[in-house]
Amino acid sequence: MAILTAAAIEGYKNDTNLKIARARYRIGGTYYNATIHRRERLNDGRVAVYFPITPAVSGNVTVSEVQLFDTNNDLWATKTENLVIHSVQEGYLYRFTFDFKEKEVNK
Repeated sequence: MAILTAAAIEGYKNDTNLKIARARYRIGGTYYNATIHRRERLNDGRVAVYFPITPAVSGNVTVSEVQLFDTNNDLWATKTENLVIHSVQEGYLYRFTFDFKEKEVNK
């Protein structure tokens, strides 16, 4: 039996959308800030947050980590990656997605 109502789940989704303030990514030992490009609610109800990864460096580079920060500047989400960018003209539009569901635990 679910404890949370649909309104509560929707509240978590809305709060997540409002709470995420900025992103950054790591190349080598250096972190680069990225601006949130877009936020949307996907057809299946998930919350999606997009940001560009467009390093201003020449040659091939590898993005090894992506992060999101909240409005308090606290680390909110982090993910290890292995994204190869081949030149300064290339980049990624990175997407984090969040899905909120209540999981029943049978005892």
